Amino acid sequence: MAYYTALITAWNSSIQPPTGVTGTGLSSGDTTDQKLTKINAWTIVGTIPTTITVPSYQVASAVNYTEFKALNATQQNNLLNLLAATTNGFLGGSANISFLPVGMLLDYFGSSSVTIANLTAFARAQATPWWQVGSSNNGAGLTSPVNSADLIAAGGLT
Repeated sequence: MAYYTALITAWNSSIQPPTGVTGTGLSSGDTTDQKLTKINAWTIVGTIPTTITVPSYQVASAVNYTEFKALNATQQNNLLNLLAATTNGFLGGSANISFLPVGMLLDYFGSSSVTIANLTAFARAQATPWWQVGSSNNGAGLTSPVNSADLIAAGGLT
């Protein structure tokens, strides 16, 4: 049941939606399905998503030119080739730092660079579903959208 503490608290709270959450609050007149729809539409802005897909043009626009010029020619070429390699976007986020795009950016620019600060600000601006955000960041900390089985497991919420 502790797994569902944030869901139970949010479901029963007089503050709707919970503090730091964007969306429509639950009301006593809502059906269970309406409440589920509202909860699954709640978002939180300001946390770095676990996973995010970023188009290469947005990554490129976050690169600080002064920092780019400080890279050696091979690094510049590698970065430009990486940015040109995909049209679908790069997988990033806090769970993907070992992947090539994120790893290269961290390696080339360093975690305290302007470029990484720009990318972090971009990631923080993304709206992340409330159910997916960890409970330490005002989310539910769940692995999928809330469904009726979750409500039963949480103690029979209706």
